[in-house]
Amino acid sequence: MTPRLYSALAALIVTLSTATAARAGDPKYTLEDVAATGRPAGYKVGQPSRYAVWHDADGWHVRATTNFKGAHVFAGTVEVIGGKMTSLTPVAVEGKKCSPFADRAVWNPAQTKLAFRLATTKGSQDGFELTVSGKATALKLTLKVDGQEVPEKVFIGTKGTRPKAATFYLPAHPGK
Repeated sequence: MTPRLYSALAALIVTLSTATAARAGDPKYTLEDVAATGRPAGYKVGQPSRYAVWHDADGWHVRATTNFKGAHVFAGTVEVIGGKMTSLTPVAVEGKKCSPFADRAVWNPAQTKLAFRLATTKGSQDGFELTVSGKATALKLTLKVDGQEVPEKVFIGTKGTRPKAATFYLPAHPGK
């Protein structure tokens, strides 16, 4: 076998094995290696700008807080992989129409993707609680502060673990 033919055959084997794994249910994403259960230890309203993300028996919780005198804009998306959102409850959102501090969240008609914008001011918090269907396998979160990707400002689960990037995946039902 020539080296060129050997290389082509090796590339084909890698491609086929990757495609087979994807068809067998291997997702096109990598879950963060974090324990998402439980509110981040030490999280409290009015800390330096941050997100707190956690799961418990009531579902998913996403909070944003800041100690900045003006408003910081916390914005992003939550996408449900393999299922859909079954409930969304705002937490401490103002929702003032036509205000630069208006908080808003909209999910698509299929209830698989939520886009949100939270203008959070000093000493306050905004956020939401979310539940997903039993068929959901993962959540894809993209979280930004003032339009910037800042994974160091995202704290997940009791240990407050930070994701590797501003877009990350978590299991839809941790602990199952």
